[in-house]
Amino acid sequence: MGELTEKLLALALIFMLGALVQRRLELPESFYQSANGLAVRFTLPAMILSSMDKAFSLETLQVSLRLLWIAACVFGTVIAGLEIWRRVSKLPPRTLGLYQYLILVGNTAFMGYPVLQAIYGSDGVFYASVFNLVHNVVTFSYGVALFQRDAPIRWGKLLGNACLLSTLAGMTLFLSPLRLPGFLQQALEWVGDITIPLCLLCVGARMGERLDLFQMGTAVRISLVRTVLFPLALVPALWALGCSGVTLLVPAILFATPVSLTAGAFAGRYGGDAALAGRAVVVSNLISVVTLPVLAAVLLSL
Repeated sequence: MGELTEKLLALALIFMLGALVQRRLELPESFYQSANGLAVRFTLPAMILSSMDKAFSLETLQVSLRLLWIAACVFGTVIAGLEIWRRVSKLPPRTLGLYQYLILVGNTAFMGYPVLQAIYGSDGVFYASVFNLVHNVVTFSYGVALFQRDAPIRWGKLLGNACLLSTLAGMTLFLSPLRLPGFLQQALEWVGDITIPLCLLCVGARMGERLDLFQMGTAVRISLVRTVLFPLALVPALWALGCSGVTLLVPAILFATPVSLTAGAFAGRYGGDAALAGRAVVVSNLISVVTLPVLAAVLLSL
């Protein structure tokens, strides 16, 4: 437990460094877009593939399949709830779609992976990647449909997602007797090691931006749903179903992550309120700096 505390404190320190960098340098939006693109397209896929290049284990396969089943059930339940909300809500469709997207799509890669890596090491990245298969499918299908109900599923964007492809490639490696050559594994590991500090610095820098506190009401409510309400509802349900260890922590941590950093880009692309999305990103990340370590500590004590 002491080692985990040290790792979480290190994560918090990098957050604060990112906020300091933003205050001193006033990083432009183009920096975040470039950094996010670098992480999502290159360093995170490298980290995923590196972590999944491991010898086959029947126990690991069984846990992975159970995580996929849990992910499908939880996302299905959340989507059903969002559809009920859509039928009874009187909000304008674009406004409602943005609210639903902010609630549904979490910052699993930039916040969930660091916490799970701190707890389980490379195994945490492995299991998070498996769980995120469902998350990625939902994001680029139903997530896009929330903004444009008549929009078709973006199969090219979904199937061309680098994190999805690296996870599938990693699962193929895991299920086969093949292993990556040593030099390639080392290269992937080095590039993947960039991911955690890069992501945390970007999130911390976002938190260092100056925001209008009088426009935070909606952002705070949405943030509390993701970072507090989801784990409060999910953990007892999983516990009652007999989940423990990895099958409890991985879904709980990933569903307690803050609003996705891509929310502003999605909102801008599909005509939503990009400013509100940006505020929700910052506020939810601020809250999660406290809630994620507390949640991890509580779950590990069970």
